[in-house]
Amino acid sequence: MFLLSGIYHYFFNFLLGQAEQSPIVGGQVVGVNEILKYSFMVSLQEKFQVSRILEEEEFKHFCGGSLLNNKWILTSAHCLWQRNLENVFAVIGRGNLRNVSREEYRPVQRVEYIYFQYSSLRNDIALLRLYEAYNGFTTYAQIPSYGMKAYRKSPCKIIGFGAKQFAGAVPNQMYKAEVYVLSNRDCRRLLNSAWAPQKGDNQVCALGLTQDTCQGDSGGPLICKYQGKFYVYGIISHGLSCGLMNVPAIYTIAGAYKEWINSVMNETK
Repeated sequence: MFLLSGIYHYFFNFLLGQAEQSPIVGGQVVGVNEILKYSFMVSLQEKFQVSRILEEEEFKHFCGGSLLNNKWILTSAHCLWQRNLENVFAVIGRGNLRNVSREEYRPVQRVEYIYFQYSSLRNDIALLRLYEAYNGFTTYAQIPSYGMKAYRKSPCKIIGFGAKQFAGAVPNQMYKAEVYVLSNRDCRRLLNSAWAPQKGDNQVCALGLTQDTCQGDSGGPLICKYQGKFYVYGIISHGLSCGLMNVPAIYTIAGAYKEWINSVMNETK
């Protein structure tokens, strides 16, 4: 119990602080010919004022996301928790974050959560609404039906702009990598019961041979193939570090929230 209430809580706060600074560990750069396939990928960025006198601004990537339609972005709740949305902007469909025009930084209007628990990262999912509808050419991310299971013997893909190593610098290019979804039993064996997802958490573990998510990848998609189609099976949530042997990362299962996602996106407001 001390681990959960003391060290556990402290370490999660440390992880969350690190998670907003970073690409994919052991991954490869997404090629120009692949960008269209991942055009739903979103870089969430925070605006900072560099100079009040000169009115200079700069933007810094802090999390990923997936565009579900022309108004709504799927991401992790901890990415936006207690963050000033006036300074949050979305860059959509870019494989490289260099030389982004001012018009490509799209302001957001509001964020929706569902029973998010910051201390344990349960229900680490959020929907972020754009201030104006996105009219660029893109493919939208697809959410699977509740109950869909990823094939354990087939790799899933992770993409993002996160760090290549723990506490590393954020790259400007999108990276991709492959990981395998684990059973809950295998996850508990590797992480022990204190860190592994608990029953009813709507979370899943995934592990790569030498590839992993890292800081700045939070909120991005875990993409799995099911019956010939690719779905955002999971949302990158958290992990104990980056790229450690036999240490999986933890993802929120997107399909478990599909009814809530649809109800929010179908609002007329």
